[in-house]
Amino acid sequence: MLLNFRNKAYFSVILLIVTVSGCGKIGDPLPPIPRAPLVVDELAVNQVGTQLVIRFPIIRPQRSQKLERIDVYRLIEPAGDPIGLPQEAFSLRSTIVTSIPVDKIPVNRSVIEYSDPLDLKAGPGDRRFRYAVRFVTANGAMADFSNYAAIIPLFNLALAPTEIRTRQTETEIEIFWEAPKGNEDGSSPVNLAGYNIYRRLAGDDEPFIRLNPQPFNENRFSDRNFLFGSRYEYVVHAISAVPAVAGETGTVESNRSEVLAYTPIDSFPPASPLSVTIASINGIVSIFWPLNSEPDVAGYNIYRTENESAPDDQWMKLTPQLHKTASFQDERVQVGKQYFYRITAADVYGNESARSATVSEVVAP
Repeated sequence: MLLNFRNKAYFSVILLIVTVSGCGKIGDPLPPIPRAPLVVDELAVNQVGTQLVIRFPIIRPQRSQKLERIDVYRLIEPAGDPIGLPQEAFSLRSTIVTSIPVDKIPVNRSVIEYSDPLDLKAGPGDRRFRYAVRFVTANGAMADFSNYAAIIPLFNLALAPTEIRTRQTETEIEIFWEAPKGNEDGSSPVNLAGYNIYRRLAGDDEPFIRLNPQPFNENRFSDRNFLFGSRYEYVVHAISAVPAVAGETGTVESNRSEVLAYTPIDSFPPASPLSVTIASINGIVSIFWPLNSEPDVAGYNIYRTENESAPDDQWMKLTPQLHKTASFQDERVQVGKQYFYRITAADVYGNESARSATVSEVVAP
């Protein structure tokens, strides 16, 4: 459960801004207190499977402030504890879960991300995880803590889908998988509210892109937006429901499935050419047909025989290279003799259609 004070979804990130007040008479307004250098105020956290992922923008220090590291602090506290917590109390009760040295800070990104492993089988589920970060300079000076980012994780999170596999058709890649049988904390029945599926090009360092606009319930998905010959990687996440709070609901994704790498291969031939017509004049046979509608058709083959009942392998292929247009003239014929023709279409992947219906003509002088 991610705490929220901005009326967003139940698992939206919160920014806990702590204020301290006291008793006594009201004095004159005070000028703003100068902020410590290198203070983060946009720390956020969310649950991704069995990880709590914190993110915050990179602050580039001035030349006079040489950064040494960024310390990430965590406090695990009862979910019912007060939200407000002075920095002094947080400093005493929290622990540093990681330190990011300056040479590990990415130079080409604007956001730092750290994943804190979460053991959902350990301890009770009503715990709040509170995070803050602070910058440390080379001379040991520490900036103030960032804002707090806090979350109550979902413990009965569905296990990841398994046995992901594919089936290829001419127009789609069908991806199938087995539904999870239980939850990460060992409980059952499974807390399953649907699936998300993601894809990227194999060997690409870019993040996976979600293919489905909305979560779906079937344990199959049809990918119709692909290119034959391109190698893709797919992963599937189960979705678990978060109990409603104040009328708002949310979801959390499971750990991802194993990565499925798949290259779609076009082994599907085009349709046979239709409505083939033939005519002869001046000792030439001319054949005509409509162009195929398939976008990957690369050309046509023309076959001829003088014996209509001859098997396919005895027909002469008149086109050593694919013929690109939807008409053909055969000049290597004898006047008065009858010839039989069939046409095939071939695509860019080398698939050849079945042969068209036979047409014939007696060569006219």
